[in-house]
Parts: sequence; C-alpha cells; structure tokens
Amino acid sequence: MKTYLANLLKRFESITKLPSFASQSTYIKTNKQLSVILGIVFAVSAIAIICYWFLSEKPHYEKLLANKDELIKTLKFTRDKQRKIHENAIDSYEKKIENEYILKSIYDKKIDDYEQKLDSYKNSYVSKEDHEKQLAELETRLKEETLSGEKTLKEDFEQKITVMEQNTVTLKEKNSELKRTLDEALTFIKEEKETLENMLVLERKKALIPSLILTETKHSTLQADMLNRLVATKNKLEHIGEMGIDLKPNTYYEMGLISYYNNQHDKAIEQWEYAVSLNKNNLMAYICLGIVYNEENMSDNAIKVLKRALKIGHKYATLHLTLARIYEQKGMLDDAIYEYSRVLEINPNTIDIHNVLGALYEKKGLKEESKNSFAIYEKLKAGNK
Repeated sequence: MKTYLANLLKRFESITKLPSFASQSTYIKTNKQLSVILGIVFAVSAIAIICYWFLSEKPHYEKLLANKDELIKTLKFTRDKQRKIHENAIDSYEKKIENEYILKSIYDKKIDDYEQKLDSYKNSYVSKEDHEKQLAELETRLKEETLSGEKTLKEDFEQKITVMEQNTVTLKEKNSELKRTLDEALTFIKEEKETLENMLVLERKKALIPSLILTETKHSTLQADMLNRLVATKNKLEHIGEMGIDLKPNTYYEMGLISYYNNQHDKAIEQWEYAVSLNKNNLMAYICLGIVYNEENMSDNAIKVLKRALKIGHKYATLHLTLARIYEQKGMLDDAIYEYSRVLEINPNTIDIHNVLGALYEKKGLKEESKNSFAIYEKLKAGNK
C-alpha cells in the first residue's frame, strides 16, 4: 500500500511539473512573436515615412530652393521701386515746404527790416494825411499867387506827372519784354523737344535698332559712337521732361529702347511702364517689358505684364509668342504648347512653330502629336523651297 501511494505521489508531482513547463514555454514563444511583429511594423513605418519624404516633401523643398533667387530678385526690385517712390514723395514734400513756408526767424527779420524802413520813410517821406494837408495848403497858396506863378507851379506839377507816366510805361514795357522772352524760350524748348523726339526715332532707325527686342530682331553689334549719340539725345529729352514739359507717350517707349541697349535695364523698365501708363494700347511696350523682366529673372512679373497685354490685343501673335517662350523656359510645357498653338491660329505662316511644338510634344511623351507636328513642319518647309 505504501508503495502504491508512493507511486501515486510521484505521478502527481510529474503532472504538476508538466503544466508549469508548458506554460513557461508558451509564454516565451508569445514574447518572440510580439517582438517580430513590432519590428516589422516599425520597419514598414520607417519605409513609408522615407517614401513620403522623397515623393512629396523633397520636390516641394527643391521647388522652393529653385524659386528662391527669383523671389529674392523680385523682392529686391519691389523694395527699390518702393524706396524710389518714397524718396520722390519726400523730395516733393520738401520742395513744397521750401516753396510754401519760411522760417519764423526769417519772417521776424523781414518784419524788423520793414519797421526800420518804415522809420526811415517817416524821416524821408511825409504821411498821406500830411501830404493831403500840404496839397490843400499848396492849393491855397496857388490861389493866392499870381497867374504867372500859378502857371509855373502847374507846369512843374505836370512835368512830374509826365515823368511818372513815362516811368510807368517803361516798367510795363520791361515786363512785357520779359514775358515775351519767356514765351519765346518756352516755344523754342517745345520746338527743340519735337525736333529731338523726331531725331531719336530717325537715329534709332538709322542705327538699325528694331522696335522690338525679340531674339530674332535684337541688334547685337551696335557701334559705340552711334549708341553715344542716341544716349545724348535721350538725356536731353529726359532733362526737358524734368522741366515739366510733356513728352509724347511714344517718346518714353523710344527712350526705353535706348536705355535697354545702354545696359540700363532698370531705367528701361521705368520708361516702358510710364509709356504703358500713358498709352495702354502700346503692345510693343508690353512685349519689351515682358522680355526684360524675364532677362532679369523676374519671369512671374513678365507673365503678369503679358497677360495684361493679351486682354487688350489677344490677336497680336507676337504677344503669344513671347509668352510661350517664357512658359517653355520655366518648364510649363502645357501653357507653352497652348500659346504656340495660338500663334499658329493667328499667323499660320510661322512654319518654325510646328517644329517647336513637335519638340515640346516629344518632351511630354506625346509621340503621335510630335510626329504630326514634325511632319507638317517638313512638308511646309519643302513647299517654301
């Protein structure tokens, strides 16, 4: 019996040990699975974050970095322009203050001077009351004197009046002469202004400088002496304009061309903007503004100016051509294709546009459209030979 109980106790101990071992083994296995699962989740999350950065955030930062110089240039230009406006406003107010106000000390000094003069006049002249009194006495004396004496005094009095009248006439003649001289000077300056305006256009044409600064027409070998003559004429017209004499709206456009070829791009922009403000239909000024803005790395301003011009002259092919080239340069291929297509609609004879469109379609991967454009270009080119 004891042997049976002893065997039973051994079996019971073995049974109680077995579950504890099983539970311990299962617990260890579960911890390992959790670690593996957490590791996989962490790896997938890290890969997702890296992909999101490279696909979404990185292009955005690269675009911001690419546009940084252009934004800085635009802000600098706007800052300089605002500074110039403020400086001009300050100058105008300073001139207004100088013209309309004087220092109180000067005013007081003048009052003192006038009072001293008044005192001196009191010693050298008589008052009006005394004068009238003396006249009355003189009249009484004249009545009392003989006819001869009366005649003599009357002659002296009339002689004095005659001298005063002569002096008055002389002063009027001097004022009239000064006014006539001033009118003649203004007339001469206006005639000179018209002569200079016509000369500027003739000299510009003689120098073979075209009206537009497009790539196809830009003058690249302008002689120095000819440019100096044009700059001298432009400077004279600018001086006349500063005198308050109005120039023709187109003259500001012509001066902008000379400033551009003299490498004064800021001055050219200012003059073309003023030409546009005087004549909103000056489409050539809009085109030149767009080109020079783009050359100065301010393509956003160039696009704004050209879009504003398209509202006035939407059928002017050169506007669409200039805008298309700026879009192409910025990599805005869809907009460039649209503007080049508008050029062909307005002027179908621009054969080279088909070649440009073919290249743009090829960049976008539109093989069929690219092939058709190149084929049209080759056909039209062969037909023109």
